[in-house]
Amino acid sequence: QAPFSSGSGGPRAELAWRRAAQPLAVPATRFSPDMPDKAKAGECKAKGNTAFQAKDYPEAIKHFTEAIGHDPTDHVFFSNRSACYASLEKYDEALSDGAECVRLKPDWPKGYTRKGLAEFFLKKYDDAIDTYKAGLKLAPEDATLKEGLAKASDAKYDIPSHSGGGGMFGKFDPAALATAAIKNPKLKEYMQDKDLMTKAQMIMQMAQGGQAMGQQLLMQAMNQDPRILEVVMAMQGVDISAAREEMQGEQDDYKPPPRKQEPKKEEPPPDLRTPEQKEADEFKTKGNELYKKKQFKEALEMYDKASEKEPNDLVYYNNKCAVWIEMGPEYYDEVLTCLQDKIDRRYEINSANPGGASFEKVAKVYSRMASVHEKRKEFDRAIELYNKALTEDNNRHTRNALRELERMKEKHEKDAYLDPAKAEEHREKGNEFFKEKKYADAKREYDEAVKRNPTDAKLYSNRAAALTKLLAYPDALKDLDECLKLDPNFVKAYSRKGAAHFFMKEYHKALQAYDKGIQLDPDNKECKEGKEQVLAKISETSRSKEVDDEQIQHAMADPEIQNILHDPQINMFLKTMQENPQEAQKAMMADSKLQEAVSKLMAAGIIRTG
Repeated sequence: QAPFSSGSGGPRAELAWRRAAQPLAVPATRFSPDMPDKAKAGECKAKGNTAFQAKDYPEAIKHFTEAIGHDPTDHVFFSNRSACYASLEKYDEALSDGAECVRLKPDWPKGYTRKGLAEFFLKKYDDAIDTYKAGLKLAPEDATLKEGLAKASDAKYDIPSHSGGGGMFGKFDPAALATAAIKNPKLKEYMQDKDLMTKAQMIMQMAQGGQAMGQQLLMQAMNQDPRILEVVMAMQGVDISAAREEMQGEQDDYKPPPRKQEPKKEEPPPDLRTPEQKEADEFKTKGNELYKKKQFKEALEMYDKASEKEPNDLVYYNNKCAVWIEMGPEYYDEVLTCLQDKIDRRYEINSANPGGASFEKVAKVYSRMASVHEKRKEFDRAIELYNKALTEDNNRHTRNALRELERMKEKHEKDAYLDPAKAEEHREKGNEFFKEKKYADAKREYDEAVKRNPTDAKLYSNRAAALTKLLAYPDALKDLDECLKLDPNFVKAYSRKGAAHFFMKEYHKALQAYDKGIQLDPDNKECKEGKEQVLAKISETSRSKEVDDEQIQHAMADPEIQNILHDPQINMFLKTMQENPQEAQKAMMADSKLQEAVSKLMAAGIIRTG
């Protein structure tokens, strides 16, 4: 079947249904030049909310799109439609709407949750992290933003998340189990039972074949010994007491095997501190309070008194160094000297006071030292120390600090590479190569120029020109979009964008680009001549008897064209156009929406008049 064509019986139309029957893509939002109609928009929003609650997401998208058509300035409509797209796992579209929501209402935290969620599922973890952080600046206590940031940070470094979605079966993690045992004495007892631990590890290993298999094994083992559930969940970092409460209903009838009876009420552990240690901790508490009040001199005195009472505990020295860091860079050397001395004496300290240089305390000392090097921008040394801290105590706080440091280092290196003067030199060399028709060489120079000055719009435009000559049209369009993001009034970018779309046979998009350029500069020669060339090509192809397969493929890949073809009003018009061309002509003349839709379909090659 060919696109619309006319036969001997008059101007009849035939649609390229074989391509139009593809699934609905992103409905492109068309902004009305008229004033927003908030009443109609509100009605459409209400319908969209009802459809969303019924989980009819395509229908909800339709209503929210209509709401946007009536009022494109309301950020809530884009937020709601983004949620619908995310529910359908159409994350590119969800991201587009989330970004527009943030643009319209940058002080609305929920917009950042929409945008960040889409970036997360598109595996744009750095972008998601930045988005969630921006949202948290507006709402520091927002639980959704906090959870999103944690998940994005974990996903970037392939760290399994325990907040949901990953199942309960992962690798056996002795560190997680040991940490849980500190909080739950029962687990410490379970870890002494070799048979129990062997069973738990076997279940974890066999569960790697699939979650369903793991759950079945776990349920079977629970019927024999419910302690296995506690151990397996502890391996995953799940709160044991909460897990027991959740599963209590299934365990009510279970009679555990005989084991050593535990007291009904656990007595608080005896305070084994010496009088000196108790006094030292009192001084530390006073020091902490003074530190929070920024009374640094007085805080130092308290920490010194604490270390005099108990010289074999890293906490007092580490806290004292925290004060020094706050007092300024002139104290950094003292911090490093003091803490390195304590690291060197850790075994001596532990012998004199068991636990005075525990793994956790040593890890905090390494982290404190890393923070000093981080402030000095000695990133490699700071990274080395954070990694040492993780070998002592692998905890989320240190992992996050390490990730942030690595990102900071990357940004610092990029910033250090920036040099507008050298960027200009590379641009001029690129221009010379371009004039010599050495387009690949020109692109390499423009690449370097962009790295040196990524905020200069003309560099992206120049590189797009080279890419167009190299027939890399999609890459050229990406550069032109970036150029226009930096400078929306860059007319030459619109002319080059029109040319790229023209060569891709996306004539409807080429017209849009040239029109935007002409709106900015009505006398621009390149845009005016480019538009005339496109109109001539559209006229030629619409009258041709041959169908341009490439043009149709490009058109049907365009969300805006698909949206038009899936519009019930447009479909009704196309049917009328086939059956009663004169009536269709009258309807089109009376409806500007139909006129615009038909023009786009003709430009895209879907409707033909020849």
